[in-house]
Amino acid sequence: MAAAKRKEGPTWLRRLDVAGRAVAAIGVGYVFASLATAVLAKLLPGGPIEATIAATTLSFAIYVTVVVWCFAEPKSWRLWAGLAGGCAALGGVLWIALILEPRL
Repeated sequence: MAAAKRKEGPTWLRRLDVAGRAVAAIGVGYVFASLATAVLAKLLPGGPIEATIAATTLSFAIYVTVVVWCFAEPKSWRLWAGLAGGCAALGGVLWIALILEPRL
């Protein structure tokens, strides 16, 4: 029986990688989705109520996309860099939008 052998690292490294991805998906993914929701609620056209409802509805799709990406990205450093950069960019856009018009 010639089964193809995969070269795997130590078990604790794989478990640490999965734990880090879970933290990124659950914690940082929530922060990312929250920032995206706030930015969308601020920038979408229409009244404040309609923009908030539309942004909140889109936030579910944003969060699921981030969670899937957290476990699909082959490199952990790219995952963390992308989430950190995305959160920083969304935070900056929200900050500028709130300075220009202080309605959330």
